[in-house]
Amino acid sequence: MALPFVLGLAVGAGAVFAFNKSDKIKDAACNVFKKSKDVASDSLEKGKETVEDVKQTINATAECIKEKKAKAIEEEIEKVEEVVEEKKAPVKRGRKPKVKDEE
Repeated sequence: MALPFVLGLAVGAGAVFAFNKSDKIKDAACNVFKKSKDVASDSLEKGKETVEDVKQTINATAECIKEKKAKAIEEEIEKVEEVVEEKKAPVKRGRKPKVKDEE
């Protein structure tokens, strides 16, 4: 039965101590909140920078893919043109006129 009494004394003493040192506790709490705010702000800025870096990387990769695709298409067109040139029907030429014998 003494445990609730002792617990009550401890809580009461803690309350008196906290009331007497409230300025120090308030300053310490403010410092902790300021530090946590700074850490959160720095983390937010780093996150924004990371997002921008990822966006730039994605855009650069997309641009590179477009360039490679365009180059591949140009190469295929050149190959097709070469094949078409090779497969063209030969030009038919007429017979040479006969030379008349001089008699």
